[in-house]
Amino acid sequence: MSLPHGFPEPRLVEAGNLTFSVHEAGSEDGLPLLMLHGWPELAFSWAPMVEALTDAGCRLIMPDIKGFGGTTAPDEPSEYTMEKIAEDYRLLIGALGFEKVVIVGHDWGGAIAWPLAQRINDLALGVAVFCTPYPAVAAAPPLAIWEKRFGPKHYIVQFQDPDLPDKAFGGREKDFFSMLLRKGPPREIWPKLLPELTYIPDQLANASPPYDDMVATDEAIEHYAKVYAETGHRGPTWVYRLVDTHWEERKAFNPDITIPALMVTATRDVLLPAEASQGMEGWVTNLSRAAVDSGHWMTWEAPDEANAALLAWLRKTELLKT
Repeated sequence: MSLPHGFPEPRLVEAGNLTFSVHEAGSEDGLPLLMLHGWPELAFSWAPMVEALTDAGCRLIMPDIKGFGGTTAPDEPSEYTMEKIAEDYRLLIGALGFEKVVIVGHDWGGAIAWPLAQRINDLALGVAVFCTPYPAVAAAPPLAIWEKRFGPKHYIVQFQDPDLPDKAFGGREKDFFSMLLRKGPPREIWPKLLPELTYIPDQLANASPPYDDMVATDEAIEHYAKVYAETGHRGPTWVYRLVDTHWEERKAFNPDITIPALMVTATRDVLLPAEASQGMEGWVTNLSRAAVDSGHWMTWEAPDEANAALLAWLRKTELLKT
């Protein structure tokens, strides 16, 4: 059975101790883009952007990231350090036969893309990230900051219990994705939404979809729900349980990012607001910027604008020659 939106079927690629489920599209001699999705999506999140990028001459490499979908989901914390994740992608790039790639990320994929630009910059032609900033190193561990600001019900704080995601979301996958994949709210109402908007398990307990502002299609929601019902929610939330470790790792290894870089902010992203990216030029020294009128789920809400921003940057930097 083919995937919705004409998304390419995956192939399994061995890289070190992992098996990656990798979807590929575009000419084999096109500019290779390693595209890393976020939580709680899959490589399938790039589906609305595939046609325009491949038509422009890009070769898309879209894995389910470790812990998600068809890719191996180790149940060991050491597997989700940034040092280990960087080695995973070094091996995957080599296994796929590429010398260098442009790293593209969204949400958690963006939170991985920036450290990859530091740790495997010899394999990176550039780095482009949708929504996820790379701010200065926080003065304290992130979990403590989030709990102090938003309280103990903040979803990342709750996810420190590895059993909670399956308890909270298991069996309600369609409702879960319908509740999350919605248009970004206007900024003027953000104060009314926070901090409760970050209490995702509680939000689902009280959810009553469908909603009239969903950005993904019914077919997409069904696909996400089917995959997560099969794989569960523990693996995809491991990255959240290592956030303090990632903070420690960055304190120990934090070189400037000097390769061409693009930060695409979303004007209505309440959890990753554009202002969180202020000052990045101080350590991302070759940074370009673009803004898209969208909420957090940009690949679904504004794929044409996201593609336009990415392609304009690729051409400006002459990474893409067409």
